[in-house]
Amino acid sequence: MQAVIVGGGDPPSKKILDKYINEKSIIIAADGGANVLLNHEIHPNYLLGDFDSIDEKTYIEISNSSKTIRFPKEKDYTDSHIAFNKAVELGATEIIFLGCTGKRIDHFYANLCILNEGLKKSIDCRIIDEYNEIYLIDKPTNIFGKKGDIFSLFSYLEDTHDLTIEGVKYKLKNFELAQGNNLTVSNEFEEEKVSITFSKGCLIVVRIHKI
Repeated sequence: MQAVIVGGGDPPSKKILDKYINEKSIIIAADGGANVLLNHEIHPNYLLGDFDSIDEKTYIEISNSSKTIRFPKEKDYTDSHIAFNKAVELGATEIIFLGCTGKRIDHFYANLCILNEGLKKSIDCRIIDEYNEIYLIDKPTNIFGKKGDIFSLFSYLEDTHDLTIEGVKYKLKNFELAQGNNLTVSNEFEEEKVSITFSKGCLIVVRIHKI
């Protein structure tokens, strides 16, 4: 089951919403994310959060048609994390985070931590905006695209051992990618399939959308 969480960061465009929301999606608005959904005449299945960033008019309209759960302002989880917990509770196997990047870098990093929690639960979690698609991998993976597509890799929480990248402009073989090493930023597809293998570690994958 796919869940789409819409947060209160940079608002996703109609093009992005149309691409990732379908009739089978469970839509969860994390507080102010409801504003952009209503602007595009989309009513979420759930509205969650402390409601400090949702417009009053939006709250009144959406709360009449969505399952609404209010949390206290002083709480242990961000609104996005609360929405993630609800998606997990509902049995989601794929979670798309929209409106979860923007000016608040602290909240963006917190959302990366949510991706890690999803990875541990074997849930496919991705943060997507107009320019990027971000997710974590902890095992060898193939990614697919077109020649010239750009992506970056970063070690997350631990060093990545024996990293080999094939099918790219800047190939790598059996490299120890330490945390904080940015050698693997801005690589390019040379083939439609890129192979990423490693023996131990966790990687942030950032796919760059063509602008």
